[in-house]
Amino acid sequence: MKKLLLTEGLIACFFLALFLGFFGKYLGGGQEQVKWSAGKSSNEQQEGLTVYTGLLQEAFSPLNYQTKGEENVFAMCFSNLLSRDDKGMRINKPVGGAWGSQDMQFTHISVAEDTEKGISTVTIQINPEAKTVLGKKVDADDLLFNIYVRCDAYSSDDAPFGGVSILGQQEYFYGTKDIEKRKKELLGMLKNPTKELQERLQGEIVEKVLQQEWEWVKGLYQDGSYDFIGEKYKEPKDLFAYYYAFQTKYSSKERTEQQVFSDILKQYGWNYTKLSKVTDEDYTEKACRIALSILLQEQGKDTVPQLSGVRKKDDTTIEVQIEGGEENVNKFCNMWLLPLEEYGDNNLYDGVTRFGFRKGDTSVIWQKSYQKYSGTGAYSSISMGRKHIVLRRNSNYFGGKAKVEKVYVLRREYEKVQDMVEDILQGEADIVMAQDGAELDRLLASNGTGASYLIRKVMIETSQLEDCFLYNTSHVNAPSLPKELTEYKTIFQNINQIKINP
Repeated sequence: MKKLLLTEGLIACFFLALFLGFFGKYLGGGQEQVKWSAGKSSNEQQEGLTVYTGLLQEAFSPLNYQTKGEENVFAMCFSNLLSRDDKGMRINKPVGGAWGSQDMQFTHISVAEDTEKGISTVTIQINPEAKTVLGKKVDADDLLFNIYVRCDAYSSDDAPFGGVSILGQQEYFYGTKDIEKRKKELLGMLKNPTKELQERLQGEIVEKVLQQEWEWVKGLYQDGSYDFIGEKYKEPKDLFAYYYAFQTKYSSKERTEQQVFSDILKQYGWNYTKLSKVTDEDYTEKACRIALSILLQEQGKDTVPQLSGVRKKDDTTIEVQIEGGEENVNKFCNMWLLPLEEYGDNNLYDGVTRFGFRKGDTSVIWQKSYQKYSGTGAYSSISMGRKHIVLRRNSNYFGGKAKVEKVYVLRREYEKVQDMVEDILQGEADIVMAQDGAELDRLLASNGTGASYLIRKVMIETSQLEDCFLYNTSHVNAPSLPKELTEYKTIFQNINQIKINP
């Protein structure tokens, strides 16, 4: 509640500052002019492309992403099981068909629908030419790993596969066919947690949430818009104590930041329900999942170690039974494939009851999926910086080795379309996803900026906000760009074709 009240105050101050800033600019007269600078050196330009794919969160994973910009990054680094036409319809060839030498499809897919039972059997076959960045062939074990990871990582029906459930998914997740009984068992564990469970509840919920909130509080003091906070709370530790100290008389005076954080953490201990009263968030589901991961390690507790609706047919093919008909196939198959050798543990894989991780605990896989992007796409990440994500060409890409060695993905949020144009003119970006509009056309037509000579706009048939992209004509080789682009045939899915002008 304290945080909510102060946040409302911050928002009010933000809009006041925004209004004053706008009014002041108006009084100053005229629009800002596009600035020129040397930009990148010629060596850097020859080395690779700098692209803005769209908005990116601080951390995002191919297992869980929110924006089109993040999806565009994954299109460069991973292969999607689903191949689509310009309208988004599945165009994967049926299983058993010949793979042509120029076949760019990652998988062949066949579907058999049983309308009476309300299920569909989806057969997926991996392209025999597909390899990981390390050169290992991708096979059915990689498919199984990806399906089991997603089923294990999410408890709700609508999370892993766009709302589509695999037969036996919930029974597998809970390790029993009597799901209601298992749920009651978990709640019982949380009422009287063991020492192991207490330690994990404190570390994975309480401490993690407090750490995130501590970073948020520190961020306020780094933003000049919120200088007024310091009048009452001199340091971040003082405001943090005001927000989160469960003991109302706690004082942060004469204590270091480390001592304040440690003191407040001790006040909660493992009791996440106390934290809920302060943050107004319910952590019960997460606590149940932690309890479940411990329970499933006990001998005899996991009586459903496999998904009843999943079967390996041969070395490159699996069969999956999903609920629903043809309309659910695209949703299920729309996933980026993470190679087992890169993200899983081969020592924990037998393809029968073990699938590359400890059941009930996919934390290591999640951590890796945030820290690197290394799949079967045209590129893989070599650096995850705060300003750039640096990608390097995957020489084992089955779609053909990319023409450009490196791609630098910009991490920033453009507030004005003019900033996008300015970055291209300065050589700070080569390709930028943008939203079309009159302001963009005005900037590109302005001889004063030189944009009409240096930048081209290519329209994209899409329902997304980013409905065009801009590229630097002096750097990007125009004939190497795909002729037609849509929401489902993006520039980043075809990034391996792009060349740099000599």
